[in-house]
Amino acid sequence: MLDSSTLYLIMAMTGFVSVAVVMIHQYNCSEVINRKHNEVENTCQQFAKKIELLEQGIVDLKVQIEELDEKLDTFQA
Repeated sequence: MLDSSTLYLIMAMTGFVSVAVVMIHQYNCSEVINRKHNEVENTCQQFAKKIELLEQGIVDLKVQIEELDEKLDTFQA
């Protein structure tokens, strides 16, 4: 059978290894979360730019419709 000091040493080493594994796992998980958060932020910014462009296009189309309505009114009068 193992000596008590050897058993305590093995238990202490197992504890240190377990703590190290948990810390590394936590670090990796937090890195993945940060990476995904940045991806979502970038996608939101891209969508915001696209929405802004589409809204500007809508405004331009409304102006063109008003101009065409004015031209039609001059032909009808």
